[in-house]
Amino acid sequence: MRAPNERASKVVDVLGDVLKRVDPEQQMPAYSIWNFWSAEVGDLIARRAQPSGFRNGILFVNVATQSWMQELQFMKETIRERLNTRLGAERVRDIFFVSGSIDAPTRTAPHERRPSGRALVSLPPIADAAVAAAFTRVVEARAQRLARSRGGTRKK
Repeated sequence: MRAPNERASKVVDVLGDVLKRVDPEQQMPAYSIWNFWSAEVGDLIARRAQPSGFRNGILFVNVATQSWMQELQFMKETIRERLNTRLGAERVRDIFFVSGSIDAPTRTAPHERRPSGRALVSLPPIADAAVAAAFTRVVEARAQRLARSRGGTRKK
C-alpha cells in the first residue's frame, strides 16, 4: 500500500522506466523500420525482402531468392542510408541478408493488426507514440511465438 504522501505514477512514466531498463542502449526506435520498410525500399523489393531482426546495430533481412539477395548486396549501402535518414540517427550499422520466407506485404503496419485483420490487444491510451508502438510490437511478437508453439513450428 502507498504511503499517503506518495503520488501515483503515470503509466507512461512507469513504462518509460521499464523500457530504459530493458533497452539501455535505446535501440527500440530501430524497430520502427518494420513500419516504413516498404515505403523506403519500394513495393518491388518489399515483396521479396523483409526485415526479420535487429541486434547490435545489424538489421537482418529475409530475402526470397538468392538472385535477389545478390541484387540487394549492391543496394545495401543505399538502403542503410535511407533507413538511418528515416530513423533520424545512425542506428543501422550494417544489413545482413539471409535466405528466408517472405510474408505477403500488408498496407497496415504489423504492430497495428494481426494477419487476420483483428486488433491484437486494446492498450490503454499512451501519450508517447514511441512507447505505445513498442508495447504493441512486444504484444505482436508474443502472439507470434504463442501461435508457433501451438502450431508445432517453433523455431529453435
